[in-house]
Amino acid sequence: MARGWGRSEEDLGADKEQARESAALRGSRLTAEETKLMRERRSLKLALARIREQLPKVKGAQRRLALEAAKSELETRLEKL
Repeated sequence: MARGWGRSEEDLGADKEQARESAALRGSRLTAEETKLMRERRSLKLALARIREQLPKVKGAQRRLALEAAKSELETRLEKL
């Protein structure tokens, strides 16, 4: 593994969640639309986890504002799903 590259707890949790979703999919067939929504929801959750991980580490005010705006946008999109 490259130096500095590690898997965060959110990534590990997301892997477990994906395994559960895959197991559920094997038991029942989902429509293409349902599959698309599940993937989009997972993508949004991962992006949100990444932002939440970065926020405590950010020192610049502009970067913090950008992350906060992205976080609220992702939360809004996730609620709509």
